[in-house]
Amino acid sequence: MNDLSAVRRIKLGVLNLAEGTGFSRLLSGSAWRRNRLLILCYHGVSMYDEHMWGELHISPELFRQRMECIAQAGCNVLPLSEGLQRLQNRTLPDRAVTITFDDGLFDFFSVAFPIVESFGFPVTLYLTTYYVEFNRPVFDPMCSYLLWKGRGKGQLDWPEVFAAPVALDEEGRRRAVTAIKQFAASQHLSGHEKDGLLSRLAARLDVDYEDLCRKRILHLVTPEEAKDLVARGLDLQYHTHRHRVYRNRERMFAELRDNRHRISQFTSTEPRHFCYTAGFYLPEYPEYLKEYGISSATTCKLGFCTPDTNPMLLPRLVDSMTLTDLEFRSWLSGTAGFLPTRPYQMGEGQLIEEEQAAT
Repeated sequence: MNDLSAVRRIKLGVLNLAEGTGFSRLLSGSAWRRNRLLILCYHGVSMYDEHMWGELHISPELFRQRMECIAQAGCNVLPLSEGLQRLQNRTLPDRAVTITFDDGLFDFFSVAFPIVESFGFPVTLYLTTYYVEFNRPVFDPMCSYLLWKGRGKGQLDWPEVFAAPVALDEEGRRRAVTAIKQFAASQHLSGHEKDGLLSRLAARLDVDYEDLCRKRILHLVTPEEAKDLVARGLDLQYHTHRHRVYRNRERMFAELRDNRHRISQFTSTEPRHFCYTAGFYLPEYPEYLKEYGISSATTCKLGFCTPDTNPMLLPRLVDSMTLTDLEFRSWLSGTAGFLPTRPYQMGEGQLIEEEQAAT
């Protein structure tokens, strides 16, 4: 067993002891926990096999178990705006939790929201909007998904994109995704052209691309579906239009305006909260967002929000298939907040340094 798994085994042992001795139960009703808001983060809930491919998808069975766990723990699930306001006012109820989703995939509409709705929990969706209008598979994740689906071929020969055949093992697929994205950027491909590139990639992998499209795997919700969700109580907030961020202040503001314009077509409520794309941010972003009029911004850093937390750098618990039931319960109670966490490593894949056809 390597050092990392050994450390995790020790953490799980501590959490199990805390639960078994009743410490977690006492902590969950304490003033310490009452002064903290846990923001949960989800991206996708599988319609088919997506949870077997990507770490940001979980199975519908696990997602329902999580919602049941929240209910059984006696958590108070608050809307995002209310939770953040009560956090600042120090009036949070016991075991305060807020549920958020990023992006707005179709599986949120078809699978995740009906489950949340059945529990009567409020939920916030940080909606990126380009692929709402152009309702085809989202380019970046679909590249990865297609390579995973076609991994049985062993290697991919694609002279148009790769100088040499690429192995379809895990490391090879990561390098292939990077190369395909770089190729699309270098050619300044439009959204339609990127979709054609995905179709050609699928053909080389012997994957039925149009079947995936009919199933709407890695598609976003449509405008009509977004409106339906809002009518059923969904809270829509900022997540950029193109799932891209910029170093330039004015270009960043334009991205937010594009996002707000689309969101305003789906809801009468003005968006005031933002989620960093892929959890990435530059040091200047908090000031940019405040200047733009945004009230809060969530990251993918792990932790609780306290009254002293910078509202433009809010941590969340990003749930996944690898998070055990014990760990999830321990975050609800607060016990996990006492253990060290691994630093979040931000990637720069969403950062655009100069004007591009970022679609």
